[in-house]
Amino acid sequence: MTRPAFPSTALRLQTAALLLACASFAAAAAPKDIPAFAGGDYHKYWMDVCSRCHGANGNGRDNSGAQLPDAGFDFTDSRKANRKKDNDWVKTTLEGKDKMPAFKGKMTEEQVRKMIADILRPFAAKG
Repeated sequence: MTRPAFPSTALRLQTAALLLACASFAAAAAPKDIPAFAGGDYHKYWMDVCSRCHGANGNGRDNSGAQLPDAGFDFTDSRKANRKKDNDWVKTTLEGKDKMPAFKGKMTEEQVRKMIADILRPFAAKG
């Protein structure tokens, strides 16, 4: 009886590397599903898009208080949030950073600044 041939260690490692690369590509490609801001209701856009990672209350937690899987910056931490300059948040929002996807092409700089003033800064004021 012949033993079945198993892939070599090198082939298994190459396959694992390929699968990881595909997973990374899929994760990097995911932000394409972010809808463009059509103008108007910043709170609705926050709830529909941003709260996935930052939470409805801006603290990176769901309604039960559990940390979200891709929890973003906690805007309710007023000590940290108030040290950030609006220009820093504009840059991070438009260009992305770490897990934060780039919103360039989804929002204009003017819209991001309005989001900061209307949504983000009030979170820090409550904290």
